[in-house]
Amino acid sequence: MSCRAFCGVFFGLILSLHSTDLSAQYQWWNTAQQWDGVTPWTEYMVYSHAFFGPNALPIPSTEISPSYFKTSSQLSLRSDDRFVTWHNELHWNRSHTQIHLTHQSVEAYATTLEVRDERASREEDARGVLAGDVLVDISTRLWNGERHQLFFAFHTKTAAGSLAQARFTDAPGYAFYFSHHYQSLPLEGRLFDHWSAAVEAGFQVYQTHWIAYPQNDGFLGNVRWSLQGPRWEWHTGVRSFTGYFRQGDWARIVDLQLDRKWDTGHRTRLGWTFGWNDFPFSFLTLSQQWSLEGGSGR
Repeated sequence: MSCRAFCGVFFGLILSLHSTDLSAQYQWWNTAQQWDGVTPWTEYMVYSHAFFGPNALPIPSTEISPSYFKTSSQLSLRSDDRFVTWHNELHWNRSHTQIHLTHQSVEAYATTLEVRDERASREEDARGVLAGDVLVDISTRLWNGERHQLFFAFHTKTAAGSLAQARFTDAPGYAFYFSHHYQSLPLEGRLFDHWSAAVEAGFQVYQTHWIAYPQNDGFLGNVRWSLQGPRWEWHTGVRSFTGYFRQGDWARIVDLQLDRKWDTGHRTRLGWTFGWNDFPFSFLTLSQQWSLEGGSGR
């Protein structure tokens, strides 16, 4: 037998043994998903908001604010998908342009076996700790009126989050949209002295691991209403994505947030986020934010 033939047989045997080991390791998954023995496991996942973790496919929104650093944690209110996360954000305001960076630092999770199998996760014990994606948001002001501002925004996410656990998609995505903001005349109130509203519309695209449909394109549409005062702020908003898969990708996400502002420029935010449609999550968010420009942080 020649050296080339011997090497071919040797490496073929090694690959065969490795394939057998992997098949035995994921026998539980093969049974749960009724694997046909041929189709790649990535084809069994559903790449939409309803079948991944709460931070897998973020829907962006533009915030007008002085520069700040923020750290926050999310706590799940669901019993079948429990998680605690830690996020860090840096917002840089350059007058006409705003740059926002988010690192979805850590997500510790535990789901039921039913949720695991519904999402085709390959994490047998349905629990673990993962690091998430990095998000980049850049918005440029196109028009600045007396009480109106119009921004054009760009959003992208990396492919840093692991796919096998069905918490992140391990694929990039991006969005382009317009963001219109309105600031009211002063109010005659002690708690709140202004209100504002924002409407955002554009399109968002994210990549999948499906061979036939490598990406999902959809309409992005957000609305937000806020009350602002010297010490307190209240924010209500709905973020939405309307994709063309029609399989868990018509997400409607409601955000309710209360801010307490301190004299040092530091603010504390308590928020509740839940899904109105195609977003099966409900969680609380506690954030601590520090101004990078000094003053009261208003």
